[in-house]
Amino acid sequence: MDSGKLLRDVLDRNEHYLLPGFERLTDAELRQTVAAGGDPIGWLMWHLTRVQDRAVAGMSGGEQLWIRDGWHAKLGREADPEERGNGDTPEQVAAFAAPSAALLVEYYVAARAFVNELLDTLEADDPERLVPGFGAAMVPLSSRAAGLVIEAVQHTGQVAYARGVVQGEGWMR
Repeated sequence: MDSGKLLRDVLDRNEHYLLPGFERLTDAELRQTVAAGGDPIGWLMWHLTRVQDRAVAGMSGGEQLWIRDGWHAKLGREADPEERGNGDTPEQVAAFAAPSAALLVEYYVAARAFVNELLDTLEADDPERLVPGFGAAMVPLSSRAAGLVIEAVQHTGQVAYARGVVQGEGWMR
């Protein structure tokens, strides 16, 4: 199995835990945290998606959907390509006005299609190709792709846990 297919399979399996039941979340549930100072479900979904969008734009040399397709405006945010939640203070996270669950899922689905476009075009030697990392550093694409998967799995676990606490047993049905 080539690396693009493997990464796509991992991300597809991850979605099995991320997307079910998302459309049943109320606005109040999207803003709810499981503990004081915790990250709300809506913020986590937005952050997970922003990280994917920004990372893939960097790896592919393309433009972020956030700007190109106007997702910033659809989600009521500024057109700041660096905004993705990294380094947000607890106050900034708490002030995040999550849009509807449907709109968050719509942006996520668009970003995943963007991810898939990249993964479907990977060549055998691409994992060693240097791409922008964080800051000015150039890093192997394999490092950025691994980070993309780790972020997706980590934040999906957080969303699933928070949704289970908020909605109780059976949230995945």
